Amino acid sequence: MKFTADRNKLSDAIINASKVTSAHSSIPALEGILVNLKNEKITVTGYDLDSGIKNIIPVISAEEDGEVVLNAKLIAEMLRKMPAGCPVEMTCENETNVTIKCGPVEFKLVGVSGQNYPNLPEMSLETSFQVKENVLKSMIRQTIYAVAQNDLKPILTGVFFEVKDNVFSMVAVDGVRIAMRNEKVNYKDLSFVVPTKVLNELLRILSDEDTGKDITVLIDKSQVGFNRDDYITFTRLMDGDFIDYRRYTNFVPTSEAVVNARQFAASLDRVLLLTERFKSPVRCIFENNKLTVTCNTNLGSIHEEIKADYPYPKLEIAFNARFMMDAMRNSECDEVKLQFTGPLSPIKIVPVSGEDFTYLVVPVKMKS
Repeated sequence: MKFTADRNKLSDAIINASKVTSAHSSIPALEGILVNLKNEKITVTGYDLDSGIKNIIPVISAEEDGEVVLNAKLIAEMLRKMPAGCPVEMTCENETNVTIKCGPVEFKLVGVSGQNYPNLPEMSLETSFQVKENVLKSMIRQTIYAVAQNDLKPILTGVFFEVKDNVFSMVAVDGVRIAMRNEKVNYKDLSFVVPTKVLNELLRILSDEDTGKDITVLIDKSQVGFNRDDYITFTRLMDGDFIDYRRYTNFVPTSEAVVNARQFAASLDRVLLLTERFKSPVRCIFENNKLTVTCNTNLGSIHEEIKADYPYPKLEIAFNARFMMDAMRNSECDEVKLQFTGPLSPIKIVPVSGEDFTYLVVPVKMKS
């Protein structure tokens, strides 16, 4: 195997793939990354038997196809410390003896034969649907913040993916809040739960811009994969039944308020200066087209008024400021609608128009 490649692209591909290598494995090859050259493309693969990442990058030049397994941490550090602005030339002889040149620097490494690397799961396009790259990233960002942080109910540490009546929904629940994001797709009904580890990697890799690229979501038995033309990641699905979130989100509100999401989030951020240390709730009063935000702790107090469209009887309600601020910030819109049925019933947050997202925040009982 012999090729020349861009140093930065090769380094990024190796760092990405190393995210899922095994620290200690009964299969030594899984502690490294597989570098494969075929048809003038380099595929860098990391795999730990549960999750995998493939990065595909172009070559500057190539002479002979082949593959080798290299220590992920070592090769990543080597490339990082190579001279900037110089391409990298990699040569592998006798399947394991690797020479890496970059400008005046030359490293020699002993790798592992690529034949010792386990076969990765083959995923069929038979069960798959497509979603725009930037849309998928937005959907992940707008839900993953509400994933459960403890494993009392392990299934809630993942994100629920559901396609129903050509609507793709992602749902996260942590017991006191729900985040749901919807997008139209062209596919039949299905549902599964995805671990957050792979979703966090997608957040890092995917673009916020409308690149025109589609991500193909593939589901095959116990695996789910996310395929972009130069990047593939897959993981085992989580076992178990997800919570029936619709029983909590399907209610008819008795009142609602339209507020500026950014102003409300900024106000709650200020409240957290006083409340987060004491885990104290924030108190909100909706009355006469106005939202009054107040709290009192041992550190001090805060009082702030925000304009709100609320032509209903006075409503006083308290909740965790962090949870509501997360909902406001992840709404990614200027105004949101808060829907109520009472001071101790869940607060539903939805767009002013449309059904792109639904957030639920459970209030707390106020001290008299």
